[in-house]
Amino acid sequence: MNNTITFLALFPFIGALLAFVLGKQQAKLAFWTAEGVSALLFLATLWLAYQYSTPISIDHTWLTFGTRSLPFGFYVDGLSIVMLLIATGLGFLDIHFAHDYMAEDKDQARYYAKVLFFIGGMILLVMAKDMIGLFVGWEFMGLASYLLISFWHSQKAPSDAGMQAFLYTRFGDMFIFAAIGLLLYFVGTLNLVEINTLAQAGGIDHSVAFIIALFIFIGAIGKSGQFPLFPWLMNAMEGPTTVSALIHGATMVNAGIYIVARLFDFYLSTEALLIVANIAAISAFIGATSALVQTEIKKVLAYSTMSHLALAFVGLGVGSLAAGMMHLVNHAVFKALLFLSAGAVILAAHHHKDLWQFGGLRGKLPFIAAFMAIGALSLSGIPPFSGFFSKDAVLTAALRNPETQGLIATLTTIAALLSIAYIGRVWLLLFSGEARDANLHQSIQRPSLFWIALPLLIMSVLTLMLGFYQSEIATFITGKTEASPHIDGLLTGLIIGLSILALIVVGLYAKDLTLVKKMAQHPFLSMLHQLLFHGYYVEAMINWFSQHAVVNGAAKASAWFDKRAIDASVNGFVPATQTAFNGLKTTQTGRIGDYIALMVAGLAVLLIVMMVGI
Repeated sequence: MNNTITFLALFPFIGALLAFVLGKQQAKLAFWTAEGVSALLFLATLWLAYQYSTPISIDHTWLTFGTRSLPFGFYVDGLSIVMLLIATGLGFLDIHFAHDYMAEDKDQARYYAKVLFFIGGMILLVMAKDMIGLFVGWEFMGLASYLLISFWHSQKAPSDAGMQAFLYTRFGDMFIFAAIGLLLYFVGTLNLVEINTLAQAGGIDHSVAFIIALFIFIGAIGKSGQFPLFPWLMNAMEGPTTVSALIHGATMVNAGIYIVARLFDFYLSTEALLIVANIAAISAFIGATSALVQTEIKKVLAYSTMSHLALAFVGLGVGSLAAGMMHLVNHAVFKALLFLSAGAVILAAHHHKDLWQFGGLRGKLPFIAAFMAIGALSLSGIPPFSGFFSKDAVLTAALRNPETQGLIATLTTIAALLSIAYIGRVWLLLFSGEARDANLHQSIQRPSLFWIALPLLIMSVLTLMLGFYQSEIATFITGKTEASPHIDGLLTGLIIGLSILALIVVGLYAKDLTLVKKMAQHPFLSMLHQLLFHGYYVEAMINWFSQHAVVNGAAKASAWFDKRAIDASVNGFVPATQTAFNGLKTTQTGRIGDYIALMVAGLAVLLIVMMVGI
């Protein structure tokens, strides 16, 4: 099994190099290399899962200095294996889908090399035994996300979006790096298992543990696109849709939740979990309400990602590792399904993304409509699809925790109920009713059944089947039979009823847009629409603060120092020299007697000093 782990750690990067080199010779070779490598990675992960019985630990030392050493080992348990299955399995399906989606791109070698590098970063992160290895994988994904979001870098919007993602996530990464330093100095170990054990035994100072937990969570906020560091996640839609599916479903955004889950026992020993729950509840509400009014298909799904990842964070924050991780697993599958379904629509519509241009696609794209409906029902929390079980478990855990029964539970419940509204709106505007753009409707091309529909079919089956194995997967992740998500019967009935009501309202909304247009003309509703459409203007506030407080503030401070210190010292050198010259000039009288008197005085002073010293 050690060989399998080494293979998983190294092969994605070897494959990335091969895809790039071979793809430069012939574009299709890049795809086939990526397809083969990702398939082998998934098969290796299945083999690892099949052989797994107890946690596997492999120790390596990166470097040694004095009495200290920095480790770089691997640790694989149930949590790691589930995350590996998500990264490699969905990664393989995403690459398969990209055969048609990226077929016309002239730089496929660069694309597939970056995708394999991205998957490799996630594999390193989830298999890391210590914070050093985790941070390496963390940074590899950050670099790869920048390169993939800005893949079409010759265009301004993707280039800016990639840079924004890089800067936002780097801000969070500084806190992860600081947490590593604090752990090394105060705790004396970077081993993730040892950190959990020490925390449980009370071996870490409480205040230090709280600061470290808070720093790590700030890094997780950046990676997972939570409030207030979420704007990059929306603008990341400028990359190819296949990249969006990877980032929002299989890899990067899951990393923030994974690191909190990996250190869950450590977090339980501090009050930081309550902060996690509060930030997550706010993020879930902002994401869900903002998704209601977006006009681009991918923007709705992006805000949905923010909201549902927040639900997973809420599960962790209220103390249920099983509920939080199960929603992460379910979300990874149904969100990848939704993004690739959206990608199929975008590809068929020659890369048009505006929801209001579509309508009536159910007859043109029946399979895509069915697959996207399955993803939408799972995201909405409708039984028997997987999203129902984990969403219900998160809400139950939040409502039963005395510390989170107020605002946290309220915001989380609202966000969960709004899921069916915004995703139902997307499906209805795309597939129901009449075509709103006749020319676009006529130009729709049916996608390939093998390259496009097959991955969607597999993910549709998965999002249905996962619902029947929630307890088994939760037990496999946590190692505790009693950790299975608990489902409250009364809450289940309430949610189903409200969801059906929301679906009816959304159906009436999509059927008659006259009412929508009248509502848009109302001043208050128009202002509310703009607030939600721009994500509560969080990005604008961050940009204003960055420009005025940081950039301009630094510029003014630099200008003041340059004028008052540098220029003043340079400009003051001439008058200081002139003063010194004038002072010394008075001693040059030209009279020998004066010079002798000064010499005698100097000798006298020297003798006095020598005598005092003796």
